[in-house]
Amino acid sequence: MKVYLFLISLIFISCDLIEKKPDQVLARLGDDFFYKSDLKDVFPDEMSSEDSIIFVKNLINNWAKEKLLFNKALVNLGDEKQENLNQLIESYKNQLFSYSYQEKIVKSSMDTFVTEESIKDYYNKNKLNFKLNQEIVNARYLKINSENYNLKDVIKRFRRFKDNDKLFLDSISLQFSSYYFNDSLWINKDVFFNKLPEINKRLKQNIVKNKLFYRLQDSLELYLINIKDYKPKNDIAPFDFIKSTLKQVLLNKKKLEFISKLEKELIENALQQNEFEFYETNI
Repeated sequence: MKVYLFLISLIFISCDLIEKKPDQVLARLGDDFFYKSDLKDVFPDEMSSEDSIIFVKNLINNWAKEKLLFNKALVNLGDEKQENLNQLIESYKNQLFSYSYQEKIVKSSMDTFVTEESIKDYYNKNKLNFKLNQEIVNARYLKINSENYNLKDVIKRFRRFKDNDKLFLDSISLQFSSYYFNDSLWINKDVFFNKLPEINKRLKQNIVKNKLFYRLQDSLELYLINIKDYKPKNDIAPFDFIKSTLKQVLLNKKKLEFISKLEKELIENALQQNEFEFYETNI
């Protein structure tokens, strides 16, 4: 995209300076230059000429402000303050490089396999710490036209829900307005009931606490609800509900142990090769 810039008041560049630079200069601030190539990775696609001019002017103004503020800081901040800031910058740089290297080694070398047995063992030893912060249910529901010719059979099979019933319901699922049959998975109670018409709070609690089969009907549709299991808030979280979270916890523990071992080996190798020496007598 061609960008036409009118920066006469901001830019003063001699012909000699431009000829010495292989890239097109768009702005100068002291001995620093802003080049056209600096726009390469920041220029948005599909921008009008007018918007392009505004965008580039703002970009150059921000570049100039940062340079001017930095130069003012060098003049007005004392040597001690600048030294402290440089130490912080160097420390951050070292941490950033070290973290990136650790992540690379972890990704390429760490064993990320966590057995089902180890997850269950961790859960059993710590289950009292895993309290629910929400109400959850194992439940299923079905929404069907109240005039459906299969209605009686659907209700019977939905309540019974044996393997052959599941196969039958799956085979005629196109007749349902909506449904959720995955009652082996725990789901937030409110998320489940949001799929259904409004049910008053007292009735909803009665349905879940007593694990009821419940029918709800409006002028056109019949809703079938079956609560297979229920866990209240602050109850111990079921293993299946937090299994993936526990796996991540164990992976994080494994990662910390791996990094700790890596750091220890780095120190030991540096000591053995006399790259690192510790002068205890000088402390």
